[in-house]
Amino acid sequence: MQLSMKKLRVILSFALLIEARSITQKIIKFSGLLLKPVPAFLKSAHAWIPASAGVLTTHAVSGATTAVKSPQGNSISVKAGENLTYQFYTSRYTAYSYSISNLPNGLSYDGSNTISGIISETGTYDIQIIGYRGESQNGSYTPTFTLEIIVIKDDENNEFDSEKIIDSYFSASTDLGNNWYQVWMGIFYMPTNGNWIYHSHLGWLYAHPTELDTFWFYDEALGWLYTSKTFNRYFYRNNTRGWLYQLDSSSNNRFWDYNKGDEIQ
Repeated sequence: MQLSMKKLRVILSFALLIEARSITQKIIKFSGLLLKPVPAFLKSAHAWIPASAGVLTTHAVSGATTAVKSPQGNSISVKAGENLTYQFYTSRYTAYSYSISNLPNGLSYDGSNTISGIISETGTYDIQIIGYRGESQNGSYTPTFTLEIIVIKDDENNEFDSEKIIDSYFSASTDLGNNWYQVWMGIFYMPTNGNWIYHSHLGWLYAHPTELDTFWFYDEALGWLYTSKTFNRYFYRNNTRGWLYQLDSSSNNRFWDYNKGDEIQ
């Protein structure tokens, strides 16, 4: 027997009413969960999270993504009596204070992000660096970053010889012809005499090698720049005591300036 249209409407309306009451109860139950107090252990994980962030990031105990880093790496070698400048930072989120431990005699921390000085005794030194979200070493913290400094004896016989061709201070190079060479820094035009050399992207530089694959370059716009094969694309700029990164992707700008947080010519 077929149901009349009127009876069918009544049955459908009744079924929808029952379903609606069931869904309402589920919504009320879920809303109650959202209104419950946040557990204390979750409240303590607020550090390293900006006010606008929607992703929870905790400290080292639970696997932090924030860490201390340096463009110079975590192991460097210097000669006894040689000036040392080491800079570091935190990735992802900014640390507003650091703890530095096991600094050897001769080195000091500037209270910001630089360790500098002179170590006179040869040996291997391990320095521990921890970044803190808050000032005065408060709040969540990064995993311990260990900087290894290897201090070797100064070899007085390994001095810069101004009579050598600049190309000889690169450990490996490919002769492209007509005084053009491919080295770890890129493509250079290197005359057979003099210290002015031309980089295909960086332009004219005055090269002063200090040892194999280690240079001070003078740039007319930026001043003295220090780099080595170990640093490769990173340059320490003496004028600003900051670090630059060599760009290839930009046709107008040559470096990324970490102090300015922007590209520069």
